[in-house]
Amino acid sequence: MAATLHDLDSGAERTVRARYVVAADGNRSPVREQLGIAMRGHGLLSNSITIYFRSEVSLAPLLEGRDQGVNYVTNSVLRGFFRLDRTGNRGFLVVNLVGDTARPEVVAAYPDAPWARVAETVDEGRALELLRAAIGVPDIPVVIEDVATWRAVADSAERYQDGRVFLAGDAAHTMPPNGGFGGNTGVQDAWNLAWKLALVLRGVAGTGLLDTYDGERRPIGALMVEQAYTRYVTRVAPYLGTEGMRPLVDDFSLEIGGRCNSPAVVLDPGGDAALHEHPRESKGRPGSRAPHVFVERDGAQVSALDLFGRDFVLLVASGGEAWCGATLAAADEIGLPVDCHVIGNPQFADAYGITGAGAVLVRPDGVVGWRAVDGTGASDATARGVLTQLLCRTDQPGG
Repeated sequence: MAATLHDLDSGAERTVRARYVVAADGNRSPVREQLGIAMRGHGLLSNSITIYFRSEVSLAPLLEGRDQGVNYVTNSVLRGFFRLDRTGNRGFLVVNLVGDTARPEVVAAYPDAPWARVAETVDEGRALELLRAAIGVPDIPVVIEDVATWRAVADSAERYQDGRVFLAGDAAHTMPPNGGFGGNTGVQDAWNLAWKLALVLRGVAGTGLLDTYDGERRPIGALMVEQAYTRYVTRVAPYLGTEGMRPLVDDFSLEIGGRCNSPAVVLDPGGDAALHEHPRESKGRPGSRAPHVFVERDGAQVSALDLFGRDFVLLVASGGEAWCGATLAAADEIGLPVDCHVIGNPQFADAYGITGAGAVLVRPDGVVGWRAVDGTGASDATARGVLTQLLCRTDQPGG
């Protein structure tokens, strides 16, 4: 397929050809619209604003005794939240709603929701009024640096793939900032897709591996949208009520406890296909994020997480060396780079749910793709079958 790239600064255009396209073109994605991919969810919640400001005096004393990264504001003038820098002299205020939405007459007007259209009437003077009302000090010397208008939306794309085009980031899922999930979810999309594209383009993996992107990321994206919506309702807009609102999931389970359930994972026999779990409970379960343990590399103590990010990584306990030989032989036959590490840390086996003769194969995105609880069946044929499944290859190399 061909794409025309237009340089906004110089006006120059050039055409590039590629086998695949990743549409990371924002929440109003033109590519998504051209493909006819619909968004599903709660739709527009508020036409919101973000007020960026600096203060001649530090606001830190006003927050003394509060160790919080985000400070929510709920008063008769507005509802939103603050973020401040370390000095307390700079920050931003998000305003989702203006007016006291707890009043019956305001709630009765919900179908039109004029109090949710903050962005329609804002100017620098109005922004200053809102900022001072949020701070609670009427004459505090603050300067407005910028006012950004944006839409609080909670929607997820009905599919993340259309042929050779993939949606990622805000093009695939748009959520309010409550919880701070949007950026992290987009990065995880890219991390999940990048290694799959690389291996398919190199001819190492089957094209079916790319189909697992939608299967693994779309359920997670929809989950994050719903969880951001839950936080928006409970923290900013309780007038929306609890109907259709999903139960709250803890932040740890959302951020690093998501599970991948697709053909690119060899699930444990009898294992479940839960969408998330607390990372302390995953224990190296296939489909979950590989747990942290300390390991020794080049004479230094580092986290096992530092071993992941480029190639497949096989981790074995001190009695599982047989898995190294079998896996490296099978990987060499396929043409797949695999790093093998023998972990001497006695906590490793317990952290990954294996015995001293077990092994764990971690994908480039840090997700456990397969594990052997012990040394039973350690052979080239077993390893070849595992790699063939993880790469969604339809052939059987050497068979």
